[in-house]
Amino acid sequence: MEQTNNSEKKEIITKAENPDSLEIGTPAKGGAIKVYGDFNDKDTFQKKIDNAIELRTYANEKILNGKVEWWN
Repeated sequence: MEQTNNSEKKEIITKAENPDSLEIGTPAKGGAIKVYGDFNDKDTFQKKIDNAIELRTYANEKILNGKVEWWN
């Protein structure tokens, strides 16, 4: 019997729970986001998309307002 480590088990579980993905936007125009979920669970997937867009907007505003400290 083949043994698997914990990270392999986690990856298998994650893929089973989130078998689908959707990429929105482009890196050069406000940032791209990739949302993982299950297309068969429309309400949950839509919520994930809404949350990702909200967080992308938040991050872009922080950068545009100069509130992000860049590495030296």
